[in-house]
Amino acid sequence: MEWTSIDVESDKDIIEEASGLADLKVGLDTDAESMHREFMRGLPHLSDVQEMHSSVVSEIESRALNDEISSLGEFVSEIGGEWSGNDIRIPLPSVQRDGFSIGTREDGGAQLVRIMSSESFGGMIRSFRLPEGMRVEGAKWEGDIVSIRLE
Repeated sequence: MEWTSIDVESDKDIIEEASGLADLKVGLDTDAESMHREFMRGLPHLSDVQEMHSSVVSEIESRALNDEISSLGEFVSEIGGEWSGNDIRIPLPSVQRDGFSIGTREDGGAQLVRIMSSESFGGMIRSFRLPEGMRVEGAKWEGDIVSIRLE
């Protein structure tokens, strides 16, 4: 069975959207030539991003094949997090949010959870099994902590 991606809500989405609009120059203050020049200026950056994304994805895929699955308690202890009832809190102060993902899949009546983070110098991939009957309801960034809600 394949992994299903969990949308991790960000506490920065609203701030980033508002600040991004401040630099936008459209309407009567611009022309086609300047818009085209701005677009062309961004192309090398996009190719670098595509190459980096491809290398990160292939590295993560190869590491995932050798991935060990821990119990929830082992995972929380290993990563220095907290588990209380229906809430798992994972401190991730050095993780880049755009390279972070959570996935789930079913395995023999229990749900497996995979945490992946791509970084310039390695990254992280960890998988753990939730206790029977528990499922991931959602996840949210709270500062440098990811809070995973269970049902």
